[in-house]
Amino acid sequence: MNQKPDLSDSSQAVIPISKAVIRAFSKADYIAYATHDNGSIYISNGYFIMKTGQAEFDGLLEQVNKRRRTEKLSPVESPSLLLHVSGDKGKFELSGEPLEFELSDKRFISLFSDEKQYFGYNKSYVDIFRGGDNRLFVDDNASYDTYNHNMIIKSSGEVLGVVLPLRLTDEFYAEMADVLPLKVKWKTELERIKENPTNDPYIGKEYFDGRDTYIVSALREVGGADVYIVPNLADGKISRYADHVKPDDMESKIMEWETKRIDREHRDKANNRQTPPAKKDNPPATEESKGPARPFTHLRRSPWGEVQACDKLCPGVFMVSAAEQGGVMVTRDMTAAFSPAAMKRGVKFNDFVCFGENGAKDVALRELLDKKLWVVPGKAKDRADFEESINKSLREHSPDYWRSRQKGLEQAQRRHNAPARNNNAPAHDTR
Repeated sequence: MNQKPDLSDSSQAVIPISKAVIRAFSKADYIAYATHDNGSIYISNGYFIMKTGQAEFDGLLEQVNKRRRTEKLSPVESPSLLLHVSGDKGKFELSGEPLEFELSDKRFISLFSDEKQYFGYNKSYVDIFRGGDNRLFVDDNASYDTYNHNMIIKSSGEVLGVVLPLRLTDEFYAEMADVLPLKVKWKTELERIKENPTNDPYIGKEYFDGRDTYIVSALREVGGADVYIVPNLADGKISRYADHVKPDDMESKIMEWETKRIDREHRDKANNRQTPPAKKDNPPATEESKGPARPFTHLRRSPWGEVQACDKLCPGVFMVSAAEQGGVMVTRDMTAAFSPAAMKRGVKFNDFVCFGENGAKDVALRELLDKKLWVVPGKAKDRADFEESINKSLREHSPDYWRSRQKGLEQAQRRHNAPARNNNAPAHDTR
């Protein structure tokens, strides 16, 4: 049975509801809260946690919903917030004035240092907690893992808030070397992974599946269970997005990569092509390869590798391209619009169902056209030619789906042609 953390000695000090707090929550997608037995309330917008009182919380909700032109926010109870403000939090005090400047994405950062590494936080959130007797700490400066660098705000030993850290890249460290020098030489993320100080059997190892290179970067607790973090490695750079692999599944995952590599070699040999050597994933896209600006670009990973281009076909459905292949990615919510026959051709990938190889992409496009969720761009003749090419592909590569679709169309046509029933006509006497 999970017990709530002991905060019984908590004082009545709370973070005041300032204009900065109202602005921060007005832009939030949700408001989470947790109430302790002693009456303390902790609220969060997903980026920071702060202690408040019931009256202050009620006033904040009223002010936030007055400002919002979109859907009003309703607080969501999240008892796990208490875990982040309990126990012996804050190992290293962030004393002195931070270096403050604007990032390329228009956010302002408050940057601290312990002379070994940097700790960066959204300045808007940090300013909410500064002042009075509040002191700022970093949760674990002994670790070089950004995920352990939560800012902990304390007053008289009590935790009043938490601010999540910003991810600082190796390029950022290089740019800051002359601005805020470190006394200890900085090592890149890849160098630290390769060092593998815990002598883990997998961390620091690279694996090639014939197309992409993966590196096991860390063993971390995610969702209450230990998992290996496995990002892509490209040109000596580690991708921001990573797969999670359970320790018990690592050997089978390695076998999967090796099987794909061997299969790729055999296919290339059959096609008289030379298999490329193990590479550091796909090279970064050039301005020419990126094509025109896309309206939707936040998809980065696909079953076919790093996403290089992404088009939104309709809400929840995206056409993506990777280095050597691509396909259609459908969010879990949008799969309700797809027929059972179509879903058999999709493969699950994170929160998506994906249609790519062996004509599966055309199955997804046919579904969108039939449901009138997407219109082929171009002239009428071009659209007709495009649809016919899809139909030809389905007949050749997806005959089961094609037969199921044709059967459904015929049944719909028979229902349409059936004479309407006259409910007012007298029933036929069968006596």
